[in-house]
Amino acid sequence: MEEKEQSHIKYYFIKLIVYVALAVCVFIFREHLVEHLKYFIGGLMLLYGLEEILFEIVFRDKHFWHKDKIYLGIIEITFGITLLVINLPYEADYEAVCVVWATWSIVRESFEIKELVTEIKSWTLTFLSGAESIAVIVFSVLLILEPGEHHAMIHIYLLLLELFLTPLIPLLDEIILEKKAKKKEAE
Repeated sequence: MEEKEQSHIKYYFIKLIVYVALAVCVFIFREHLVEHLKYFIGGLMLLYGLEEILFEIVFRDKHFWHKDKIYLGIIEITFGITLLVINLPYEADYEAVCVVWATWSIVRESFEIKELVTEIKSWTLTFLSGAESIAVIVFSVLLILEPGEHHAMIHIYLLLLELFLTPLIPLLDEIILEKKAKKKEAE
């Protein structure tokens, strides 16, 4: 097995553990997160953006990330800072957070769909990831059209699903590719 494949698998496995732990925390504190949505989503966007940029820099020479991931990281950091510093009356503030969160979700899922179309690896995993991306985009549009606690809670449940699938699908992709490579070598 190549060093590149090994580092991918280790990275996605560690990311899966961290994301599952984060998903458990989100699930446990979901009611509180809706009440403090601005800080939760703003902080989450900052973390996602920093992760994108950090791993783009760290793994650049290993061709681990796509060139446009660093731009996504910059967009996420900009959205996160905007949410954290915005100061509006509560209802307008909540609606603004919902709209920015939905816009961020659409941008992220658009990048995901672009990757799916350009790098189809496993049809089943590609279909699953594509279906999740389309569902997030549809619910994001609904969140933009009707920002409020009901759609925000639905988006939190979608976030839970995404926290599981984001590292799991690439991890399974790498494992499947590794098995195919071993099978091909054995022939």
